[in-house]
Amino acid sequence: MLENSRSTFVGAALVAMCFSFGAHAQDTKPVEDITLSDIRGMRFCEFLLVFEDRVDIYNTSASPGCPEEQFAAADPVAIAKAFGAKVAQVNGPKFWAMDEQTLGLGETQTFAGIEARYAASLPLASLGSGKGSDPYKPYVTHKSQNITFMADRPVYELTGPDGKSYVLNAYGAKVKDGDPANLSEQLNLSQGWNFGVRTPENNLIVIQRIETPSNMVGDDMEQYYSLVVSQ
Repeated sequence: MLENSRSTFVGAALVAMCFSFGAHAQDTKPVEDITLSDIRGMRFCEFLLVFEDRVDIYNTSASPGCPEEQFAAADPVAIAKAFGAKVAQVNGPKFWAMDEQTLGLGETQTFAGIEARYAASLPLASLGSGKGSDPYKPYVTHKSQNITFMADRPVYELTGPDGKSYVLNAYGAKVKDGDPANLSEQLNLSQGWNFGVRTPENNLIVIQRIETPSNMVGDDMEQYYSLVVSQ
């Protein structure tokens, strides 16, 4: 049985935000393209509403923010009741690893005094155990998101046994000193996987389209990475 929870279901966000990590988004509300700039290290959080047939995801990235005390005090049971949902979850805080992104966002709702905008609706099956996809097992998702990592700034990557590289989208509060470079010491990598940091000479841009499958992978700290396609 699902319980109202504070678990970190990242299979929704941003990572999808774009928040449709791990499942084909089934948007049921109007959205507009929003470009967020200078967001490296920006703190955000998400609110998930679980209904009979879907999971609606709201994100604070284009809202006034996610105050720490208010977010810590957010009551999933009260949120679910207020929105007529079976279950509510809170996800975060998280911090963006890129410098700029364009994503689709919709209506604004208020959760425990925190404003957040609609990001996506996912099939109920995406909720799984509430902890997102299995670590180090690449998967396919459908989402609209343009991600930009500026030149001469660090990019954090997972490289799989097949040599394909995936760039970190966002990281969690458990990252030591708030520096994703420390993941090299914190991750419990599966065999054949490597974590590294590089500084590209040119902007690194990852483009994902809702009509085209996008490849992603998660690590064992519930952080998500997008496949780097040659440009």
